[in-house]
Amino acid sequence: MSILSVGYSRHTRVFFRKKGAIPFYLLRLQTEGFCVVEVGDTPYMIRPGNLLLCSPDDSYQLDIKGNDKAPCADYYLSIDPADNWIAQWWSDKGSVVCQHIGINDMLISIWKHLIYEKQSMCNTEPDISTYLTRCLLLHVKRLLANEDSDMSYESSIANRMKFFIEKHATESRTLPDIAAAVGLSVSRASQLFKEAFGQSVMDYMIDVRLSIAKERMLIPGMTLQEIAYQCGFAHYTHFNRLFRSRFQLSPSEYKKQAHSDGMRMD
Repeated sequence: MSILSVGYSRHTRVFFRKKGAIPFYLLRLQTEGFCVVEVGDTPYMIRPGNLLLCSPDDSYQLDIKGNDKAPCADYYLSIDPADNWIAQWWSDKGSVVCQHIGINDMLISIWKHLIYEKQSMCNTEPDISTYLTRCLLLHVKRLLANEDSDMSYESSIANRMKFFIEKHATESRTLPDIAAAVGLSVSRASQLFKEAFGQSVMDYMIDVRLSIAKERMLIPGMTLQEIAYQCGFAHYTHFNRLFRSRFQLSPSEYKKQAHSDGMRMD
């Protein structure tokens, strides 16, 4: 697969691409700010989380009103149309030109790896770029097919916070850390998360930590104090109190019951 260009762009000034046909497949994911794109004779107001998909020979125009206070940013990927795999993928996706898929962390991670691979001066394995591109496109296909993919910008941000919490649950993270990860104030981040999931950010953090702790209790040789510390609790008494409140059992009672059930299942 021949990748013509891949990267991340951030505009703090006005940018205008004159309307004209493009000779490649183009994917463009808006991550920050707003812009107007015209494909054929149809204008699209592009906002964060919108994925644009343009085919070879599509008439394409880009108008960005970026400035220092309201920058515009996106990930982009253009691919040579001669490749049969991408041609088949494009045919399978149907007539979608612009769809809101949200700011998906896994998709961004794959995109970043692909950018790194293409920009590496020691890129001696072109197959890596090919398979990363296929992985990216297959993930896009899954997002396009997801019934919840047309989520609001607010829901997309809330899901990014949820992913961040799950990834860093056992670390010493605070509410300001989580809010900063999505570029919001603490109050706004708290509001969006509560509206999306019906519980506070920190309550969800505790739920994730306790869930991890329950899994680690099944591992022989680990003390409850070690498990509490490794799951992000500063004090065992705090862990014990929260665990009992959530599950109506103390950690020691749960561990004993879990190992007893495990032995019976064997």
